[in-house]
Amino acid sequence: MLFAIGYNFLLAIINAQLFAVTPAMTYAAELVIYAGCFGLGIWTLQREKIAAVLVGIGLIAAVMLFRYVVEWRVDAKFIRDAIIPFAFLVLGAAYGGSLPRLFLRMSVIVALVAAVELAVPEVYGDVVNPKSYYVNTRGVDEGGFWNQDSNLFVSATRPGERNFLAGSNLPRASSIFVEPVTTGNYLVFFCAILLVFWRSFGPKRIIFSVGLLLFLIVASDGRLAAGTSFLLLLGAPFLRKLDQRLSFLIMPLVILAAAALIWVMGVEAYDDTTLGRVYLTVAALRDMTAEAWLGLDFDVPYRYADSGIAYFIASQSIMVVGAFLLAYSFGLEMPTEDGQAFKNFFMLAFATGLLVSNSLFSVKSAALWYFVLGAMWQLPKGAWFSHPSLLAGRSFDEAALPVGRATRAETTTAGTP
Repeated sequence: MLFAIGYNFLLAIINAQLFAVTPAMTYAAELVIYAGCFGLGIWTLQREKIAAVLVGIGLIAAVMLFRYVVEWRVDAKFIRDAIIPFAFLVLGAAYGGSLPRLFLRMSVIVALVAAVELAVPEVYGDVVNPKSYYVNTRGVDEGGFWNQDSNLFVSATRPGERNFLAGSNLPRASSIFVEPVTTGNYLVFFCAILLVFWRSFGPKRIIFSVGLLLFLIVASDGRLAAGTSFLLLLGAPFLRKLDQRLSFLIMPLVILAAAALIWVMGVEAYDDTTLGRVYLTVAALRDMTAEAWLGLDFDVPYRYADSGIAYFIASQSIMVVGAFLLAYSFGLEMPTEDGQAFKNFFMLAFATGLLVSNSLFSVKSAALWYFVLGAMWQLPKGAWFSHPSLLAGRSFDEAALPVGRATRAETTTAGTP
């Protein structure tokens, strides 16, 4: 899991300090990650869950085969996007430790690296050199970097003031993710972790975690990340009560809300702002051809890097998108209240993030969410709790706190473990 979110950081340092990293090396690293996920996790799944995973992969393979027969073309990136959820669900199912403790520690690492980057951006740029890494491994044009004197990622020093701490001349922190957008995605994820597992943290760790969140908001300078976190906070009471089988409704409702927002604001053209990207999503869904909806136009997805929903549909087909939403809602049954809450939090964060970017399909972002879903999917009903008072005085550090909280009915029937 740590390698999955940090492998780009390691490769970027190797690229900057030792030798040029090639695209093939990044592909090989990802293959090692996926192989490790399945190799470590598949043996821990129950038979019916193994069958569910295999059926899901089979459906993806069938759709890809259909598209190949029709178009005589295949795109490895679309296959990779579809494999990520299965790989990290399986890996998460093998995890038996404390999710709150794991991600609190991970957040400290992310925040410390971001703090170093903000304090000495030239040192971070020389050691990690995101510019060279993305030029060598992603084919990015070096001339497209606005600040030619900086080795940071292209959007780390883009023109215009920061959204937060304007006038400070601070870069937008990339931390271990090597680019700022994923740092924003991480803080949304950690916000969901804190909202779901706050009982497991205790007052001191809650205060510390909120401080980390506020720092990461300022460090990454992400308006969407801050807005999505605030939306999760506002929606927390409702999302905790929402029946998990209705989570498939969240994405279409977010799209309808986005369309209403564009209509109310009178936006009629795309520009590189949050609202402009939301307009692009609405316009794309209105204008995409039948071939694009069926995933038969392989060029369309790459036109919508700023619209994750359009990218999702065009790269996977509306059939796969529909199957994903239904399988997520009805097949990925969470046995605990915390699991159901996290499941709904993810769908809201996923749908909101896809309005403006396809970055949630990257390993660095997607791995986090699906890992936690896998860990909570595997829980036996009534076996694990997240409230410290149910642990007979065991502390956060000594208990390897469980990751879910049973419903009241389950507690009655199963008893306190």
